[in-house]
Amino acid sequence: MAAPGHLLCRLGLHRWGRKRGYDEYSSNVIEWEQRCERCGKKKRWVEVKRDRRG
Repeated sequence: MAAPGHLLCRLGLHRWGRKRGYDEYSSNVIEWEQRCERCGKKKRWVEVKRDRRG
């Protein structure tokens, strides 16, 4: 039988950990990643950097 936490993950109720970003200096995007603390599933997405000039 699955642990109660894993059952919640199977229903889509993950416990997402800290958001971590990878920022290449010359790029204009940031790659973000989060990992579920219970099952280890990863979630990744890309965002455009904000313009810092004003």
